[in-house]
Amino acid sequence: MVAKAKAADRSARKIELIRPVLAPSNFSPNSEQQAVIDSINSSGSKAARLIVFGGAGTGKTSTLVESVAPQIKSGLDPNSILVLSFGRERASELRDQIVIQSGASAFEPIVRTFHSLAFSIINTQVDPEDPKYVLISGAEQDSFIRELLANPEHSPEVNWPKVLEPALSTKGFARELRDLILRASERNFTYKKLTEKGKLLNEPWWEPAAKFWKIYDEVLAIRYGFISGTAKRIDSSSIISQGIFDLTNKPKVREAFQNKFKLIIVDEFQESDNSQRELLNLLASDQVILFADPQSAIGQFRGADPEGVRAFADANGYRQLFLTTSMRTPDAITDLGNAISSKFRNPVETVGSKAESGKVDVAKLASQSDCANYIAHAFRSAHLREGIPWSEMAVILRSPGAGISAISRAFALNNIPIQIASDALALGENPAIKPILTIAQIALGKIKLVPANWDLIEEILFSEFGGADALSLRQMRIDLGKLRESGDAAKSSTQVILEILDHNDAPLPWEQLLSLKRVADVIAEARKVVRMNNKGGAQVDIADLIWAIWNSAKNYDGDQLANVWRNRALKGGVRGASADRDLDAVITLFESARRFAERMPGSNPQLFLDQLLSESIQSDAIAARGQRGDVVNVMTVHSAKGLEWDLVAITGLQEGIWPNLRQRGSLLGSERLVESERSQLTARREIEASAANALIEDERRLLNVAVSRAKKALVVTAYSKEDDSEPSQYFEEIYEFVHGHSSIDAENFDLPRALTPQALVSTLRRDLESQDLAKREFAARLLKTLAANEIASAKSENWLGALALSSEEPVLPPDAQVSVSPSNLQSFSECGLKWFIERSGGRDGDSTAQLLGVAIHSLAAMLKSEPGLTYEDLVNRLENGWELIDGNKGWVRDYQFKKALEKLEKFYKWHAENKSQRTLFAVEAEFEKVIGRALFNGSVDRVEIDQEGRVYIVDLKTGASDISKAKSEEHKQLAGYQLAVYEEAFSGDSPGNQSAGAELLFLGNDSKSASAKPQLPKDHEIIKAEVIAAADAMSANQFTATVNERCRMCAVKAICPIQPHGRTVIDK
Repeated sequence: MVAKAKAADRSARKIELIRPVLAPSNFSPNSEQQAVIDSINSSGSKAARLIVFGGAGTGKTSTLVESVAPQIKSGLDPNSILVLSFGRERASELRDQIVIQSGASAFEPIVRTFHSLAFSIINTQVDPEDPKYVLISGAEQDSFIRELLANPEHSPEVNWPKVLEPALSTKGFARELRDLILRASERNFTYKKLTEKGKLLNEPWWEPAAKFWKIYDEVLAIRYGFISGTAKRIDSSSIISQGIFDLTNKPKVREAFQNKFKLIIVDEFQESDNSQRELLNLLASDQVILFADPQSAIGQFRGADPEGVRAFADANGYRQLFLTTSMRTPDAITDLGNAISSKFRNPVETVGSKAESGKVDVAKLASQSDCANYIAHAFRSAHLREGIPWSEMAVILRSPGAGISAISRAFALNNIPIQIASDALALGENPAIKPILTIAQIALGKIKLVPANWDLIEEILFSEFGGADALSLRQMRIDLGKLRESGDAAKSSTQVILEILDHNDAPLPWEQLLSLKRVADVIAEARKVVRMNNKGGAQVDIADLIWAIWNSAKNYDGDQLANVWRNRALKGGVRGASADRDLDAVITLFESARRFAERMPGSNPQLFLDQLLSESIQSDAIAARGQRGDVVNVMTVHSAKGLEWDLVAITGLQEGIWPNLRQRGSLLGSERLVESERSQLTARREIEASAANALIEDERRLLNVAVSRAKKALVVTAYSKEDDSEPSQYFEEIYEFVHGHSSIDAENFDLPRALTPQALVSTLRRDLESQDLAKREFAARLLKTLAANEIASAKSENWLGALALSSEEPVLPPDAQVSVSPSNLQSFSECGLKWFIERSGGRDGDSTAQLLGVAIHSLAAMLKSEPGLTYEDLVNRLENGWELIDGNKGWVRDYQFKKALEKLEKFYKWHAENKSQRTLFAVEAEFEKVIGRALFNGSVDRVEIDQEGRVYIVDLKTGASDISKAKSEEHKQLAGYQLAVYEEAFSGDSPGNQSAGAELLFLGNDSKSASAKPQLPKDHEIIKAEVIAAADAMSANQFTATVNERCRMCAVKAICPIQPHGRTVIDK
C-alpha cells in the first residue's frame, strides 16, 4: 500500500492507505506464445502433460497468465486450478495478475508455493485424530539447533567425535548441520537412510548427524507440544516429505486433492527439487503444465535441480514446446546473454525482438568506491537526460557485504534514493532494531549499566533513540568531568553517564544532557512495564515491552520517533527510503514478537531476545511493508529473480566473489549428499569433481539472471587494485565481448564529474581562476544563474573565505581577570592556538590514559595521609577501582593493567628512596594569587621540604614523553610552581617562600625506574613578568600556531592552519 497525504495543514493531515491501481496487461502473444496458449486450452490428451522451455524474458509468466484466464472464462472453477511458483512474493504477484486478467475470485489462493501446498495437505484432517501442524521458522530452527549443540547433555547418545567438539559451539557448524538436515529431508531421507548413505560414501560424521537429527525432532515435538497443546511443530525441510507421506499413506487425503485440482501449472519449474517433483506426481491432475528455464535457476543452494528438468519431463511423458524470442531485452543485451549461456552444457539461444539495439557499458575502475560512483553517475545521467524513473533502475550484486555499503555512500552523495532489500541483515543485527533490543535487555536486567557494557550503551546514544554524536558526547563528558574535579574524583565520566541513565537523575541541567535524558526516559518507561507485570507474578509480554520502548522514544524536539520516521518516509528521497526500511524492520519486529507470544504464551521475554540475537538469518515473518516510491532497488541476484528494470548495473565481478567457486558446506558435506543423489556417484573424488562442475554452472546461471534483468541498458563494473582484488573471469568475458579485446591491459576508467549542483559549482569556481577570459565569464554567468535559482553553494556569500571575520574583539575585555595556571603557562608557550582551541572545548573526554593518571595521582597522595601503606596495598586499591578506569576486556585490559602496575611500582620505589632526602609537606596542594590581571591558580602534586628548609616541588607525569634536562630548565610549568612558592600563594599552612627548585617525575618512560628532570631555582620577578604577559596574550584576539615536536601527536592538528590536514582550501 502507499500512503497518501490529505489536507493542507500538515499538523492536522490524515493518512489514507490506498492500494496501488492494478491494471490488466496489454500482453499480445507472438506465434510461439500463442501456440502454448492454444495447446493448454485445447481439449484432448495432448494437453495433459506439457513443459514449456524459454529463456529469461521470453514471456513464460505472461503466457502462463494468458493461458489460465480463458480456462476460467470458459467455465472452469477457479478453485480447481492450482498454480505453483517459487516464492511467496512472486506467488502473490502472479495471483494478482491472474485475478485481474480473468476477473475471477476463489475461496483459496489460486497461486501457491510448493511449501504452502504441502502445508495445506498435512493440515487436512480427514479423521478427528489427525494432527494440526505449526511451522517453525528457519531462524527458530537455527537457534534451536545451536541450543542443543551447546547442551550436549540433552543428546549424549549422539557421541560427536572428539575432533568436532571445538566446532560444536560455533555458528558455522550449526549452519552446516542445519543444511545437512534440510538437504536430507528434502530428499525424503530417514535417519537410518542418512546413516547408511554416510557409510556408503565414507562420510563418518553423517551417523552422529543422523542421531542428532532424530533427537532434534523428538525434543522439538516434546518442547512445542507442551507449549502449543495438540499442534505439532514442523520445520520447512520436513513439510514436503510429510506431505508426500500423507498423500502416499492416507488415501482420503490423496483422493481429496486429486479430485480438487483439474489444472496444475508450475512456474519456474527449474527451481523445484526432487521431493517437490515427487509431490507433484502424487497429485496426478488431469492437466499439468510446466514452465522452465534451466539456465536461470537460482535456488541450487536450497536443493533446486535444474539439470534434472529434462530427465523428469522425459520420464513422465511431457510434450515439449519452446519460447525463443526475448520480449524484454534489446539485441545488445540479448547477444550478451547468449554469449554467457553458450557455455552451459545444453545451451538454448534467445533472439531479440525489440527495435532498439540497447546499450551495454562495461568499465574497469580503480576501487570499489569508484565503481559505486561510476554507477551513481550513470544512473543520475539516465534520470536527468533520458527521464528514466529511479524505480526503473536497479543495482545487482552477487551477495550482500561491502559492495552494498559502497553503493549506499555513493548514491547518498549523489542524492539518489535507494531501497536495499531488508533481508540482507538478520533482524537482531539491523541498526534500526538493535537499540530497542538492548534497551529491552536493560529493562529485564540482562544487560547491566556498567562500564564493561559501554559499547552497547554508546550504540544507543549514537542511534536516533539518543541522537548524540561524537562531539556532543565529548562535550557532555567535559561538562561532567568538571563536576568530578570538584566532587568524587574516583568516578569516571563513563560511570557518571551510566548512573544518570540508571537513575534518570542528573547533576547538571537536562538541557546540557539531552541525549542522556531521551535514553534515560525510554529505559525508565521500559522498566515500569516490567515492574507492573512482576507485581502480578506474571512474565511481561515481549510485545508490550517493545511497544513501551518504541512508543516512548523521541527526537530532540520531543516528537515521537514513530511519527518522525513516518513523516520522513512520506517525504521520499534518500532519507525517506531509509525511513521506509527502518519502519519495515520495526513492523517485522512487532510481528515476530506477536508470533512468539502466541506460540509460547507465558514464556520469559528474554528467550525471544536471545533467539533474535542469535539468528544468523532473518526469520520469515509475514508482515506488512511499505510500498516503495520512486527509488533505485539495490539487491542480490537471488532477490532480483523474476523482476525487470530499464537500467540495471551489475557490480562486484571480482575474483573469488563472482564467481564464488569455494565449495559450500565442506565440513559435513551436504553438497556431497546432494551431488551423490543427483549423479548417483559414490566415489568421493568423483562426487567432488561433479559438484565443482555443477558449482561453475550455478554461478554462471546467476550471471545470466543478472544480465537478463535489463530492458534497455546494462552497466557492468569491476575494479583492479594492486595487491587487493582483480576483476573475475566473468568481467573479462563481458569486457571482451563488448570491446573486442581483453581488459588486462586496459587503463582504469577515470570517473566523470558527479552530476550534482555541488559538483557543478566546484567546477565553475575552478573555472573562475582560468587564464581563459571567455571561460571565466561563462563560469561567472552560470554561477549567477544558479545562485538566482536558490542553489546555496553557488552564492558567493556562502563561500569559505568570502566573509569577513565575525569579530575582531579580544576574547576578554581589557579589564577582565584572566585565569592562568602553570600547566596553561606551559601549554600556551608551546602553541597558543592549541591552548585556545582546547580551552574552548576542543579536547577529548576522559581516555584510559587520562583516568589512569588521575588514579596514580590519587594513590600517590594516599601516602601522605597513610604513610604506612605498602606497595601491595596500593596495587589492591588500583585493582579494585580498575573497572572505573578501563572498560576494555580480555588481553587489552590485561595489557593496560600491567602498564599501570609498572608506573605505580616506579613511583613507589622513587618515594621510598626519596624519604631520606626531603620531607613530604603536602599533596594536591592548591594555590591562588592575583598577579596583575592574572588570577594565578592551580595545584601541586607534591610539596616537599629539603634539609635546608626550602620548598621543593614535584610534578608527576604518568603519560607524557620524557624530556631532556636542558628542556626541564626552561619548563614554564615548573617555573610557575616556583612562583607560587615565592608568592606564598598556597592555601592553609605555608611551606615557606624559599624555593629549592622543582622537578618533573616521569613514570611512563621505558626505563625500569622513574626519571626525574629537575629545574634549579628561578628568578622571582622574571617568572612574574611572564605570567602577566601570558594573561594579556591569553585574552587577545589572535593566537599563534607554532610548529614543535608535539605537533605529531597534537589532538587539534586537523584544524591547524599550518598543518597539511588543517590548511584551508583557499590558501595559496
